[in-house]
Amino acid sequence: MPGPRHSRRRMLGAGAALLVAGPTVLAGCTGPTPAAPEEPDPLEQPARRAESDSVLAQAVAQAATEIANQVDGQALATVATALAADRMAHAITLRTELRRVRPTTVSSSIAPSAPPPPEPPPAIADLASARAALLQAVHSAQDEASQLVVTLPGYRAALLASVAACCASHAAVLP
Repeated sequence: MPGPRHSRRRMLGAGAALLVAGPTVLAGCTGPTPAAPEEPDPLEQPARRAESDSVLAQAVAQAATEIANQVDGQALATVATALAADRMAHAITLRTELRRVRPTTVSSSIAPSAPPPPEPPPAIADLASARAALLQAVHSAQDEASQLVVTLPGYRAALLASVAACCASHAAVLP
């Protein structure tokens, strides 16, 4: 007894159905997409520190400029201005890396998961305390970045090594 006869039209229809349904069926065979890790990103704290250091350095530069009649005041204002710019560049670069790795958690400054704004700088009483505050800030940032370098892979480690080196350079030239 001959088997059921398959027409060309019937075979083409079945092939078209497989083409349409195939990707949907196969999609169920793939594993779930990995979710972003739940723990905080190790670059979050250095980014916050860079932002607050920039605010502090700007305040010191402004205070030192007001006391610029002293030679030390002008030198400190110059170094603090450069430090503020460098620390803001660090903050921007670290925030960019945070957004690259986790675009949904650090999407914008108005998102609920955005970091809090940096604390206002302390009042600058005199040039010696201002210099000490800057020196303590850059040493802390350097230490933090140096400790994280060994825990991070490739680009992120190099990024923090650059931050640590920059902070060390600023600490060396603070008048």
